[in-house]
Amino acid sequence: MARRLQKATGRAYPPVSSLVRQILGWEKGEHFPRDWTAAYATAFEMTEEELFGLSSYLGLAGGGDGGAGSAWREVDPTKRRDALRLGIAATVAPAAMAAVLGEAASEAMEFTRMAGASAVGAATFDHLQAAVAAIDRSYTTEPPAEVFAVARAYRARVQELIRSPHTLKQGRELYVWAAWLSELLAWLAHDLGHPLTAEAYAIDSYEHADQAGHDELCAWAADALASIATYTDRPERAVAAAHRGIARAPASHPIAVRLRAKAARAHACLGQRAECEDLLRGAEELHDRLPARPPTRFGTDTGPLAEYAVTAYPASAFIWLADYERARRHAERAVAVHTSTPSTDPSPGHVAIARIDLGIALCHLGAPDAAAAAGATALASPRVFEALRSRAGDLDAALTARYAETGHARDFHERYLELRG
Repeated sequence: MARRLQKATGRAYPPVSSLVRQILGWEKGEHFPRDWTAAYATAFEMTEEELFGLSSYLGLAGGGDGGAGSAWREVDPTKRRDALRLGIAATVAPAAMAAVLGEAASEAMEFTRMAGASAVGAATFDHLQAAVAAIDRSYTTEPPAEVFAVARAYRARVQELIRSPHTLKQGRELYVWAAWLSELLAWLAHDLGHPLTAEAYAIDSYEHADQAGHDELCAWAADALASIATYTDRPERAVAAAHRGIARAPASHPIAVRLRAKAARAHACLGQRAECEDLLRGAEELHDRLPARPPTRFGTDTGPLAEYAVTAYPASAFIWLADYERARRHAERAVAVHTSTPSTDPSPGHVAIARIDLGIALCHLGAPDAAAAAGATALASPRVFEALRSRAGDLDAALTARYAETGHARDFHERYLELRG
C-alpha cells in the first residue's frame, strides 16, 4: 500500500518506511489521511467518494462538526483495519487483485505445510506405548524408586515433544501419554510416601487427560487423587475426587466400580453411613453388570481391580464406621478372593491391606492373637508401600490400645517399627 501511494504521488518522499507508519496510524485511528485521499484513490483506481465516503460500509458518521477525521476516529479500530485491508482489496484493479490472489495461494500452501510439520517421529507413539506398558507392569514387581526414575524421564521427554512442532492430532496423543505417565508417577510417589508429589502428578494427569478429552483416563487420575486424599486424612477431598471421576468413568468399565467404592470409603471416614452404603450398593450393581471380558489396561486385565473394590474397600469403610463384624466378613472375603487367583491381580499388594483390615476388625472383636497373625502375614508382603505402612499403623494402634501387655501385641509392634524404619 505504501509503495502504491508513493507511485501514485510521483514523489520519492516520504520513504516507504515512513508511509508504512502513517498507514498504521490511519488504521488505528490516530489521524485521518486528509492530504492523501487523492493518492489513495489513484493508487486503488477508485474515486475519493468510493474510498472514503461509504459511510454505511466503513461505519462512519460522515460530516458533522468534527469532519471526516473526527468520524474516522470514532470507528472501532478493527473496522478501520477491515475497511482498509479487506474492503479496499475487494475493489482494487484486476491486475493488482491477481497479484494478491497469487500471494494468497502461496500462503495457503505454507499453511498446509506447517499443519503437517512435526518433530514427532513416525515410531514415537509405538515406543511410548511399549514404554508405558512396561512401566505399568513393573509397578508391582520392581522397587518403586527405580520405576519412578524411569517414568519421570519419559514424562519429561513427552513434555519436550509437546513443546516441539507437532500436528494437532499428535498433540492430543502426546497429552494422553503425558497423562498416563503422570498417573503412574502419582501412584509411585504415593507408594514412596510423598503425598505432595503424588497429588501434583495426579492433578497433572487429570488436566492433560481432560484437555485430550479422554474420559477414562480422567477417571483413573481421579482414582489416584481419591486414594491420596484418603491416606492424608482429607476425606472431603477424597469424596470430591471420587465423584469427579465417577462423572467421567464409562459405566461398563471397572474403574467406575472402583471409584464408587472409594467414594463410599471416604464417606465412611466422615461417619456418613447412609451415603457410604448407597455407594457400596451402586458399586456392587455395576460390578454385576460388567462385561465378561472387561477392558484391559496396557494388556493387563482390570477385572480384579473391580473385584478388589467390592470386597476390600467395604472392609475399610465398615472399620471407619465401627461396624467390625461386617468389616471382618468383607475382609475375609477379600483375602479369600485374592489369594485364590493371585496371578490375575494387577496389584498383589492389595491383599496385604485386606489382611490388615481383617486384623483391625478381629482386634476390636476380641481376638488379638488372630489380629496380630493377620497383620504379621500382611507385613511379610514382598511389596511394602505407604498405604500398607499407614494401615499397619492403625492396626498397631488398636492392638497397643487394647492389648498392650500381650505378647501378640508386642510382637506386632516390633514388626511394625521395623517396617517404619
